[in-house]
Amino acid sequence: MKRKVVHQKQIAVLRSSTEWVFQFWAWQLLAWSLYRYFFRFPEPIDEFLVKPLIFIVPVLWFVLKIEKRELKTIGITYDNLMKSILIGCGFGLLFAGEAILANIFKYGSLTLTPAPSILTLGIPMMFLLSLATSCSEELLSRGFFFSRLYEASKNLIHASLISTLLFVAFHIPILLTSLRFQGSTLILFFLTTFVLGITNSLLYHKTKSLVAPILIHLFWNMTVAVFL
Repeated sequence: MKRKVVHQKQIAVLRSSTEWVFQFWAWQLLAWSLYRYFFRFPEPIDEFLVKPLIFIVPVLWFVLKIEKRELKTIGITYDNLMKSILIGCGFGLLFAGEAILANIFKYGSLTLTPAPSILTLGIPMMFLLSLATSCSEELLSRGFFFSRLYEASKNLIHASLISTLLFVAFHIPILLTSLRFQGSTLILFFLTTFVLGITNSLLYHKTKSLVAPILIHLFWNMTVAVFL
């Protein structure tokens, strides 16, 4: 009984503080950065194995073992499923259109610039990779970081902004090690990533589900792979 009371007090402290969120984020960013710096495995290993181990497993462990809460609290739910699918597809198409307009602005006309991974792996595998990326990053950034920041701060704008900045920072290692975007492409990447993060935070708050954010992220990933 005493142990249960102590645990409840610890959870109450977690729910009222954001410091632990930044510590959690820092350790994950460090692990991801070290991996990206020292290893060059094929992209399927990155997305299907390493990223889930770094992004998803610690979150599931923390939610289930430390917080002792349901996965529903990080957006893993069938609630509002159809509504979330429709919202995700609608906003996903908007983000695809945004990337196409950025491509036209950059090159003067619509120009296909497929990523090397599409040429080597093919579109079906690229779709699966993008889906895996979307699931990992949205569970971490929206389901976990955003939801816990909002729970502690009760401020939607603050939680959306901070979790989005944390989300953007997770892309720095891959920008430095493999994508190597420069100039206007780098600026466009950061801008669209930031807008994606804010949009998905707000939609996650609205639907309480990861379905819409994952679908939007998927549309965005695929369009970026083809046009940016």
